[in-house]
Amino acid sequence: MLPVAEGRAVTIQDVARVAGVSAATVSRVLNGRSSVDADMASRVRQAVADTRYVPNSNGRALRRQVSDVWAAIVSDVQNPFFTGMVASLEAVAAQRGLSVMLCNTDEHVSRERVYIQTAIAQRMAGVVIAAASAKQSNLTPLIAAGIPVVVVDRRVDSYAGDTVFVDNYLAGRLAAEHLMQMGYHRIACIAGPSEVSTTEERLAGFRDALAKGKNPVSSSMVRRANLRPEGGEVAMRGLLASAHRPDAVFATNGPLTVGAYRAIQAEGLAMPHDIALVGTDDDQWTRMVVPGVSVIRQPVAEMGALAAELLLSRGSTSHSAPQHIVLDPELLVRASSAAQPGAAAAR
Repeated sequence: MLPVAEGRAVTIQDVARVAGVSAATVSRVLNGRSSVDADMASRVRQAVADTRYVPNSNGRALRRQVSDVWAAIVSDVQNPFFTGMVASLEAVAAQRGLSVMLCNTDEHVSRERVYIQTAIAQRMAGVVIAAASAKQSNLTPLIAAGIPVVVVDRRVDSYAGDTVFVDNYLAGRLAAEHLMQMGYHRIACIAGPSEVSTTEERLAGFRDALAKGKNPVSSSMVRRANLRPEGGEVAMRGLLASAHRPDAVFATNGPLTVGAYRAIQAEGLAMPHDIALVGTDDDQWTRMVVPGVSVIRQPVAEMGALAAELLLSRGSTSHSAPQHIVLDPELLVRASSAAQPGAAAAR
């Protein structure tokens, strides 16, 4: 029988008694020290299994001044872009014996501040963050606490450290160029709030491409919305009700694409005959609906894996120069933006 009273939490001392070694030896084995004799280490691991001992991660964090946990702070956990990126981040973390705590700010800077303070208080080993605001988000407390940080997806104006972004200007340019090539002329854009860098960069690329193609977009053809499906739906309905209804639309993120698609369907319009649509993010639904939705695909899994590798490298080379990685998006053409009959002459 194991020397542990029923109902009492197993301690490191209990493991030591079962293994016939000192508590210090158990600690060295659990921390991966190679100085422990192989047979003795085997006894310790067997004792851990027999007693079902679970190390106290908070206690380990206090002793080592750092935990085995990363924080992934994202702005919208319901957006498949972020869940996909975090899944990739977590896969790398798990291979290295780390865990990931998912934090959803819901686009609120105040909630983001709370999660940042939590990461500091719990001595987390690193933070990957898609910030709520380019201007208002403040990562200085994390830097001051010596916690490695990687900013992904969205820029933070006051931050100069490691980043992993997509070329969002190119994303907007690709969407506009494709729609012009397909013969569309009244091309609108559904964009998010101006304080979100991805929105502004995609809109800038979109505008510049249209201007270069001598097809400048008017202010009435740009609709701002919150970064939710309902925001995209409201914006799309507004465009469809306007006096100069567009013949094509670019939605600048995944949830906005969902909303735009819903509004077009609700009005009984056919894509691309009545209106063409190019969305963002190659979510599963965009490939399942009829017509399939043309999208700007972002390398989501690659972003998460690269952010993880940056955190791991920053742990061992904290004084090296910041790395700024920019990945290319890809245009995936489907039926929602096919050329209209007779549009070939316009190309």
